[in-house]
Amino acid sequence: MKNYYRELGQMFGPDFVAKSFVIAFVFEGLMITVITQPSRLSHPFTIVMTIAMYTIGSLLFLFTKAGWEAFKDLFASNSIVFMPALFRALPAFLVNAKLWTSSIFLETNNDPDQTGR
Repeated sequence: MKNYYRELGQMFGPDFVAKSFVIAFVFEGLMITVITQPSRLSHPFTIVMTIAMYTIGSLLFLFTKAGWEAFKDLFASNSIVFMPALFRALPAFLVNAKLWTSSIFLETNNDPDQTGR
């Protein structure tokens, strides 16, 4: 039987956590820059709540990124793909953007017997 805690500890290494937070806070910075433009009229409370939602999503991005990496490893763990970096950059940006935007909807299963009923 696998030791899942050991695998989780290896997955959440300092380099993975740092890379995930850098990506998340770059996306957050881009979005805050867009919503705080002077030409954009909005209520201050809406801006504050949107920034709070972006921050929560950025903190949860680590877990969605880990889930995506585990999903990729499940299907392509021993595959090597050679392609130009420019062809890889756009899909990587789009996948990370989608993971960041959906990280606010992260849900845990609190069912003790894991049946989902």
